[in-house]
Amino acid sequence: MNFNFSLFSVFVLGILLTACNGGAGGEHLDDAEGNELNEIPKILLEDTEALKTNINGKIFSIPSPVQMVTLLKKENDVFNENLLTDPNLVESYTVSSKRALIMGVYGADLGYATIYDNNSKALSYFNALDKLSNDLGLSGAFDGNLLERFIENGNNQDSLLVIMSEGYRGGDQFLKDNKQHDVAALILVGGWVEALYFASEIYSKTKSQAIANRIGEQATALSTFLALLSEYNTDNKFDDLIADFTDLQADFNKIEFEYVYAEPVQYPEKSMTHIKSTSAVVVNEKVLSSIDVSIKKLRNKIIG
Repeated sequence: MNFNFSLFSVFVLGILLTACNGGAGGEHLDDAEGNELNEIPKILLEDTEALKTNINGKIFSIPSPVQMVTLLKKENDVFNENLLTDPNLVESYTVSSKRALIMGVYGADLGYATIYDNNSKALSYFNALDKLSNDLGLSGAFDGNLLERFIENGNNQDSLLVIMSEGYRGGDQFLKDNKQHDVAALILVGGWVEALYFASEIYSKTKSQAIANRIGEQATALSTFLALLSEYNTDNKFDDLIADFTDLQADFNKIEFEYVYAEPVQYPEKSMTHIKSTSAVVVNEKVLSSIDVSIKKLRNKIIG
């Protein structure tokens, strides 16, 4: 096993497996040697926070893929290796933009394997991500004990999330220092497409209302990605992706939502109001099937 694990790979893991850092309250855990790990923020444990990334002074809010994968396991707890992209294909990706997209895809695959407790599969994605980051020239000097700790804590999923949260913080700083925003955008795109592909494929088998709702919620993220890609579309290098995302947005625009009102909860002492109303996708199998076809086509173009 190669323990010279790059910081940029860790960044990918953090984005794709944890909610953003921060928040008060949480739980303490010990690692395999009994050493206390960092506190797990409640937002991470509850899987409710979106990833907020600041690029050129603009705040982009993107659902954390851990939300998606955690929900998918609740609705369908059978690990399906056929959903994943083969990590052995890593050698076939030679174009920089493709490598960045595949880093996101493999990060989502890593998230899926980890949440479904398939750690041997997860390690194969670690190695693939390490190679991609080296190929992109994004290897940072990072203490290899992060990967060692991942292996040691392989049977403690909460500990793994803590370790990866640390990776997110380090990787986020790496990107800020090195201004690799266009690469970061492509990594986020690849991870989001793969996670949405998981959801769409599992929905087609389970017909879960909860998964349908989560798919519908991705309309906002899709708009965010279009904004990100447009922001960095220098020399028209993202034209094809923008066109594909625009086509996918046309499908999402057909989704209808049903609003369910619930009395808000007031916290006068904190001057806060907790809105408890929800919205649910009005299931239209034709629309959801069209999204499934579109996302599968986009995903196959990315990994092909």
